[in-house]
Amino acid sequence: MKKSLFFATALIALASCTSDEFAGDKELVTNNDAITIGSFANAITRASGAEAAALLNNNFVVEGIKTVSTVSEVFDNYNVNYIMNSAGTTASNSANWEYVAQAILTGKTAVTEQTIKYWDYAATQYDFWAYSLGGGSATVTSLSPDATASYTITGNKTDLSKVFISDLTTLYAASANVTGKPVMGDVVNLSFRSLVTKARIGFYETIPGYSIKSVQFYPSANGTPSTTAALYASSEALPSFPASGTSTYTVSFPTIGKSNASNADYNKAHVTFDASGTKDSKIVFGELSYGAKHGSEKTSGDIWLRINSASPTWAVETSATAGDYSIIMPNEDGEVLTLKVDYTLESTDGSGETITVHGATALIPSQYTQWKSNYAYTYLFKISDNTNGLTNPLVTDKEGLYPITLDAVVVGSQDGTQETITTVATPSITTYSLTSDVTTNNEYTTSDDIYVTASTDGTLMNMTGKATLYDVTKASVTSFTEAEVLAALTSYSSLSSGTYIGRNGISLAPVASALSLNFTTLPTVDGRTISISAGEAALIDKSKLTAGHIYAFVFDTTSGTPTTEDKYEAVKPANGVDVSSYYTDATGATQATGTADGNTIYYAKYTVVSNATYGIKVIKIKS
Repeated sequence: MKKSLFFATALIALASCTSDEFAGDKELVTNNDAITIGSFANAITRASGAEAAALLNNNFVVEGIKTVSTVSEVFDNYNVNYIMNSAGTTASNSANWEYVAQAILTGKTAVTEQTIKYWDYAATQYDFWAYSLGGGSATVTSLSPDATASYTITGNKTDLSKVFISDLTTLYAASANVTGKPVMGDVVNLSFRSLVTKARIGFYETIPGYSIKSVQFYPSANGTPSTTAALYASSEALPSFPASGTSTYTVSFPTIGKSNASNADYNKAHVTFDASGTKDSKIVFGELSYGAKHGSEKTSGDIWLRINSASPTWAVETSATAGDYSIIMPNEDGEVLTLKVDYTLESTDGSGETITVHGATALIPSQYTQWKSNYAYTYLFKISDNTNGLTNPLVTDKEGLYPITLDAVVVGSQDGTQETITTVATPSITTYSLTSDVTTNNEYTTSDDIYVTASTDGTLMNMTGKATLYDVTKASVTSFTEAEVLAALTSYSSLSSGTYIGRNGISLAPVASALSLNFTTLPTVDGRTISISAGEAALIDKSKLTAGHIYAFVFDTTSGTPTTEDKYEAVKPANGVDVSSYYTDATGATQATGTADGNTIYYAKYTVVSNATYGIKVIKIKS
């Protein structure tokens, strides 16, 4: 009895750069021995049939090889076309996709016509990969019959944004016993995704008593600021971004073969920018879409930064809508990105008082800018009362308000969501989880383990013995800033068992066993891992977090020994209050006893710490 020999590429799992469309799968049934090619995209958009084909402009090019004792070609850059209502009209067509007798493409090595293909069960495996120009005018070098080789795609941004590339699909002989992988005779699923990625940047602020207007962006470290939002490469001498015009990308498959079958990166296509191409040192977005005022600001108009991550002020390209993504070319190597801005504060009390901050700077480490094809990345910049800009650019030793905080949110559109929130001070502190959506939750939930790293110039720092997670509380207060946490650490009325009671009334209680630092890889949403040294990242255990609480991750960066000085403040406790924690003199020589009468002055002890430096990130947990 002859075994049915079909291998329909029943799914062309189509994914766009946004989170609106991504790969799905569905088997197509065929009752003949021919290899057939079909298309189905069962995803968020439920695109199937003609809809799915339209994303590929009704066409793709496939390379297929088989391994018997040696490798031989089965499909030599076969041109596959979607023909409406043609399913079942030929043995090679089960889902309106036809490759037999289609136009011969240039670059084929031996094929003079495209013929029907059948399974060869003497083979140990088959491998397939493909691309579609999507109706654009990019050019592609022929797909090599060696799956370890790569191919190139050249074009401008408009044409490249239409290109789809597939991962490699391998089907093994049943006797190979490769657990969980398809076998020859199964439906072959070619999973396509967009060549490009997308990114957007947004801003919000949390400065008490002030609102922010007139944000100006630097296109380089010493460039002239303008209202057009931009991020620039910290290593400007080695820019990594394609310049406008034509550029070339290489598509390769570095993790293939049976030995890699359990690897999360197995058979994935990787995209690399051609090093010989023209590069730029910056990425330019659009103008900011400001909002209405938040208090009694004297200046009128919708000119103000918004005040939470769920509805930030987006940088918007011409003719785009707030929150839309910009097309960005992939860069899997990553690059330390710098935000440098000037902005103006105006008091919310109606006085019209303003303060201009110059050169406030934030860094995103390269570990969080490794842009993959078909992902959408969101970077939110949070400006708090911890800003590192100068109110007078000529007085360079007087930084303040306090360090700026950068919330860098990275949203994956194909396989999941990854977000990073980077507090940029000295050092920068980055927090992220694999599941949280801060643009919905306004930060994290108790379902998230939270990873933390710290850096100064984009290089990760070792936090061993220097990091603490505190539970932050104060009576009748439900929000805190990084500056308030810093004040509690450096000026406190008591310190017992590691718990600080700040003079500002904030309590910082260490969360026992909340942090783990002894691991050497950071997971990513696409299943890859980032290699680090032990101590260069901390893991906050989600089981230690309580819904509705606010926490502070504190990294002690103090150089040398800080100076600790006890001081005494005159107070007049209310009648009947126990005064045993007070003193009768301003030097603390004599401790008080008894109860207060409401009139007598006592002295309360507090401690001031000088020359201590910290990196601080306030972490909100959704109720």
